[in-house]
Amino acid sequence: MLFSSCDSEMWPAERGAAAADSASDGDSASNDAHISNEVKKNLLYVLRTQPHGVNVNSLNSCYTDKIGSKLDFRRLGFDNLVDMLKTVQEIR
Repeated sequence: MLFSSCDSEMWPAERGAAAADSASDGDSASNDAHISNEVKKNLLYVLRTQPHGVNVNSLNSCYTDKIGSKLDFRRLGFDNLVDMLKTVQEIR
C-alpha cells in the first residue's frame, strides 16, 4: 500500500507529478468516477507542491491552504480521506 492513516506515512510529490496530466484523460477506473477531475487536479497540485511529501493527517489542511476549500471526502461518498485516496488511480 502506498499510503495509510499512519502519522509517519508520507505522500511523495513524485506520485502526483508523474500523473499530473492524466487526471483529465478519462482513463480513470470507474470507482473514482464520482471524484471530479477538478478535485483530482487540485490534489495532484497539492502533492507536487510538497517536495518531501505530505503526511496523510496533514493532507486536508495542505489542500485547504493551497486550494482555498476543504477536501470534503464525505460529500464525495467516503468515510475517510484514506479510502478516497485509494480510489484515485492518478496517485497510486
